[in-house]
Amino acid sequence: MGMSGHASGEAVVGVTVGMTALAAISVISRLATRVGIVRNPGIDDAFITVALLFSVATTITMILQVKHGMGKHEDTLSKQDQLAQLKPFWASVWVYNLAISCTKFSILFQYLRIFPGKKFRSICYILIGVVFVYSCWTFFSAVFACTPVQYFWKPDIPGGHCLDRFAVWFANAGINIVTDIATGVLPLPVFNSLELAKRQKYALMTVFALGGFTCIVSILRLHSLYVISKATDVSWNNPLAAIWSSVEINTGILCSCLPTLKACVSRYFPRLFTTRFDSRHGIAFNELGRGLSGRGDVVQKSVIRSRVAGSDDYDLHSVGSPPKDHELDDGQIQVVTVLEQEVQEWRESRAETDSTKGLVR
Repeated sequence: MGMSGHASGEAVVGVTVGMTALAAISVISRLATRVGIVRNPGIDDAFITVALLFSVATTITMILQVKHGMGKHEDTLSKQDQLAQLKPFWASVWVYNLAISCTKFSILFQYLRIFPGKKFRSICYILIGVVFVYSCWTFFSAVFACTPVQYFWKPDIPGGHCLDRFAVWFANAGINIVTDIATGVLPLPVFNSLELAKRQKYALMTVFALGGFTCIVSILRLHSLYVISKATDVSWNNPLAAIWSSVEINTGILCSCLPTLKACVSRYFPRLFTTRFDSRHGIAFNELGRGLSGRGDVVQKSVIRSRVAGSDDYDLHSVGSPPKDHELDDGQIQVVTVLEQEVQEWRESRAETDSTKGLVR
């Protein structure tokens, strides 16, 4: 692969199919975790499923382009192949944008399941609104890039014209990178305030490092966009942009799914993780993938106290009624069992800590 924007058609098919397969495995595992294990699916799972469908559609459009000569010089292709290649190219632009948008929505709605803080949620909703507006623009600017629409793949239509590809594609890519960075940075202040074990911190660092890789891919893709936006030989210069687009989409899907997969891995590979219990807050550390925000959590605690003075008499007290200390006669034994049950509403600071720990437990 050179920096001209060229790559072989075989490379396009290999990379796009391989990356889409990895994304599909991650989404299927995520759904198995959320639906089959923790039984707590949400709107974020729906969005990532739709993102995968658009990723598959993007891969199909790229395979069709390769079938009609992508990766070869246009002057070596028949007129029929040149025109047949442009129609899936047109479709690939807007299905790519939809895949990217659905992935962002999935990540942001996953944040809403995890972090209950009012300030955080307000910022998250604002970012969702920004992504929604951006998504609408990228979709319509791709579908109606030319007037009439058919002019994109039939450039011989009289009076047809198109938007400036360079301006539109680079504006869209720039906004995409900014929203990627904003999405990745948004939860960092919450993580910084947590008291996490090293293992948990390393897991979070891994997830966010891969999220950063998605941003890097988006930036690297800019060069291929520049080449294709200025190219007169689209067939020859489009493959590298196609490859980077597929890597970007599917890396985003993979990163979105990572925080939800530990429960699935723990079930089939139990030796990889130990199961611990947070006695202070009643949260099992193997309960991964559940959104904890906005819910009451039942915390059960058992406290056994005993005082020995010499006999076998037992003084049992009812639940919720802690006993008062009594003077014991010589020769008596008092065993006091206190069972307490409380319904604890998650407050912002405590819930943020416990819910976020659920990402990596």
